Amino acid sequence: MIELEPIGVIHSPFTDRGSAPRQGRACCEPMQIEIYPKYAPGLGTMEGISHIWVLYWMNKAERDSLFSRRPDWDKPRPVFTIRSPSRPNPIALSIGKIEEISDNIITVTGLEALDGSPVLDIKPYVVEIDCIFDALNPFQK
Repeated sequence: MIELEPIGVIHSPFTDRGSAPRQGRACCEPMQIEIYPKYAPGLGTMEGISHIWVLYWMNKAERDSLFSRRPDWDKPRPVFTIRSPSRPNPIALSIGKIEEISDNIITVTGLEALDGSPVLDIKPYVVEIDCIFDALNPFQK
């Protein structure tokens, strides 16, 4: 059995499915990640951290599809080969640029989250670990 407990919630200007950008990197809208008081001590000062991985639950996504299609594609593709929010376990993984930290609120840009998305975890983005320069690009034509 898997048990997850959200550590916080995302406050976003995007409220409806389809209103957020397709990829967070294209989003300049600031969002607040509210870390619940119980977990706030886990933030420390975050000194020296400019970007964070944010794992959150896409609570408005469809969960019963194994194929998804963008409007610019001829046919649907398997969900484990694409980044569609529609998937059996709608866990999002995005990189947020820290703009400000105040108490238990981290203001970030670069997420595509909807308002009210539960936050499962945050981790520092570390260039030496996270950047794989020779990775294949499955969407490159």
